[in-house]
Amino acid sequence: MKSLWKRALVTGAAGIALAGGVGLVTASPAAAAEPNVLQCSTWIENDMAWGKCYNPGTQLHAFSVIAICGWGPDAYSSWVYVPPGNTYSKGIGCGPLTAGVGGVAIEYGG
Repeated sequence: MKSLWKRALVTGAAGIALAGGVGLVTASPAAAAEPNVLQCSTWIENDMAWGKCYNPGTQLHAFSVIAICGWGPDAYSSWVYVPPGNTYSKGIGCGPLTAGVGGVAIEYGG
């Protein structure tokens, strides 16, 4: 009975190792995806945080503009999807109970 239990453990461990190997093989094409290539600039104008991004790549990429607000929560724009070869701009302001826009950041992904 003891040897049967040991065989079950070894077989189970081999099955887990095999399943893990299969998962790694199927994940490889996703790893070949184009990394974020957006070229972005940011600025503050009329108490609005602005971001402008150009996509020189071959795949669709997204960005969001973050307004860093004083005395209140930061504001996040909706996601902007930039097709290859295009440029898009997005602006967002802070809420009324803040000290205004103190900085701008870009978040990539989406």
